[in-house]
Amino acid sequence: MENPAQDISHVIHSLTEGTRDEQQQALDDYFLPEAYFVHPLCRVPSFPSRWIEIPFTNFRWAINSRLLVSWVYQWYKILSPKITLQVDSTAFDKNKNLLYATVRQTFTLWIVPYSLWQTEVSLVCLLELAHLPVDENMHPLAIKDGANAKGIGNNAGVPKKRYFIRGQQDNYQPNDWLSFVAPFGAYTLVFALQLFATLLCAIGVMFLWPVTSVYERISVRPVEAHPVEDHPVEDNVGAAKRH
Repeated sequence: MENPAQDISHVIHSLTEGTRDEQQQALDDYFLPEAYFVHPLCRVPSFPSRWIEIPFTNFRWAINSRLLVSWVYQWYKILSPKITLQVDSTAFDKNKNLLYATVRQTFTLWIVPYSLWQTEVSLVCLLELAHLPVDENMHPLAIKDGANAKGIGNNAGVPKKRYFIRGQQDNYQPNDWLSFVAPFGAYTLVFALQLFATLLCAIGVMFLWPVTSVYERISVRPVEAHPVEDHPVEDNVGAAKRH
């Protein structure tokens, strides 16, 4: 990616709404081979490419964590062949190489007739990026290649760089991710439990507020002001709405 805040919308739509070939192309173009994936219902740990060979044959197969991520996305499309998705906003923390995207999607389980198993969920997708030099095919150069690698450079000989996805973490509210496995009443149940927890907080404060007062008088020192780190953040908030 050249501009992560703008380019990520196309990547997400290709992974979720695209064909199988478009899915694989997006993974090959934007994900590193050792990319990891974290979701409330599944996880792919990061590991580099490992070759599997069958003795007495010429068969060799490279397995890495990106391959498992591709299978997760393929299974996602098998469960819900038609997915409606909207990227509402994006923001890129350039210092930390972290990209944030707020997403809304409609997931429909095809084996249940009349779209009875359908849920609308929201999430924040956190992507860890890596800014790496690329070769003529815009693929990341291996670190071991170093200066001997033949890459694309500018007039000063500095290699051209692109952003690649090192890892993806999908963050849902509990009522949203529960909707995947229990769309009938799960949201209402969690909503009621959250209200009950708020009531417990209020009751706890009314009866136990002296505990905090005593603790503050005995051991708590005044809080010193700390300067806030200034991180440049590039955003692309509500682009669809502005257009």
